[in-house]
Amino acid sequence: MTHAAKASQHMGNADDIIPRDIRFGILDNAQRHWLEDDLIKTILIDGLSIFLPEGERFFIRSLKHYGPKLQDRELAAEINGYSVQEAYHTREHEDYNRALVKLGYDVEKMEKPIRQGFEIVKNPLHRLSITCAIEHMTATLSSLTLRHPELLEKAAPAYRRLWMWHALEELEHKAVALDVLNAATPGMSRWTRYWVRVLGMNGTLFPFLALFLRNVPIYARTDGVKTGFRFWGRFFWVTMVAPGYWRRCLPSVLRYYVPGFDPRNSDDQELMRKGREWLANNLPPAPTSSSARPSA
Repeated sequence: MTHAAKASQHMGNADDIIPRDIRFGILDNAQRHWLEDDLIKTILIDGLSIFLPEGERFFIRSLKHYGPKLQDRELAAEINGYSVQEAYHTREHEDYNRALVKLGYDVEKMEKPIRQGFEIVKNPLHRLSITCAIEHMTATLSSLTLRHPELLEKAAPAYRRLWMWHALEELEHKAVALDVLNAATPGMSRWTRYWVRVLGMNGTLFPFLALFLRNVPIYARTDGVKTGFRFWGRFFWVTMVAPGYWRRCLPSVLRYYVPGFDPRNSDDQELMRKGREWLANNLPPAPTSSSARPSA
């Protein structure tokens, strides 16, 4: 396949949810401190991958529970596209996490409470509200990644391609979970649905931060780094000052608490177009792709 053909395969229309079966080979290119040779900048991103395989399986189950019950068949079809995208994400981040194990990081210890946290959520509506919250958080991080590609400019190539791909696809399906919540609760009042959504975010955001910060010393210990006052001071500087990853995300996260919030009110069409162009021009030199879709 020519490069032009590969490029067109990954473009699509503005509103398309496009499952892209791309293998990034992180396990074969495992690297410590792959972002600017900086432990803290790298852990802020590696730490996200620890959450993702269990999280993405949770999201798929949450939405697929409602698919057959929906009258809106177009939305049901979007759930299928969403699920295939997330299944590919799961596959790549399982590979990513195996690369972390290969480098000596205790992924099982970091992942175990995350897995247990998802397992205790049994109620379908609670699962859906948590999925809506996490999808907004990932869309927020994805928008930052695509709006400021310079943040990953000095990243190792395989890692940069994976996170740019993941960011693009998160924006493509950013509205699906909330659409399902709205469609699945037609008899629920607007304010009751609002509180379901907000409580889902409260039950997600604070445990996420607690688990993430718990995992930071476990990760740093592998590199022989002590997480004392100096370490946490720089951690605060990187997250909240310069480059300020979390500070930049905070306004978008808080918008989720506004009554009537709709992810479509943030027009990311141009951002997705640029993301698709970037991906088409920066595909791995010899991607290994299979026609068989992973189990969703």
